[in-house]
Amino acid sequence: MMNKDIYLYLAGSLTYLLTHNMFYKATRWRNDLDTWALDNGIKTFNPAKVYSVEKNHNYSDKMIVDQNNFFLNKTTIMVVQLEYLDQSPGTIYELISYKTMGKPVIAFGKEKHWSPHVNYCISHHCETEEEVIELLTNMFL
Repeated sequence: MMNKDIYLYLAGSLTYLLTHNMFYKATRWRNDLDTWALDNGIKTFNPAKVYSVEKNHNYSDKMIVDQNNFFLNKTTIMVVQLEYLDQSPGTIYELISYKTMGKPVIAFGKEKHWSPHVNYCISHHCETEEEVIELLTNMFL
């Protein structure tokens, strides 16, 4: 059964990780969260799944951001990986946009971000992906 109230936006660095041969760091946690969400009837928007398709086309910058905005508006909870956040202006844009919408943002990473402005946008910080799943289960299911 689909949980229509919860729709996760999975945010985090993509381009930086791709250009530094570490794209697995962008996909592994998203794939794990996708699997958990599917098992619990929750939809996800996983930008890593459409990223390679987008990179093979010449979509305008505006179209890419319009797609971000479409899913930012449609989803209900953001999960954001903090690692490599400083190298990802798109993720910072998504994070700030979500905060201005008043939607919950769950961040994870071993350490909180160094910026109070970024931390202000985060509803709760978890150290691991497993803690994110525990929080989602306890607070939203």
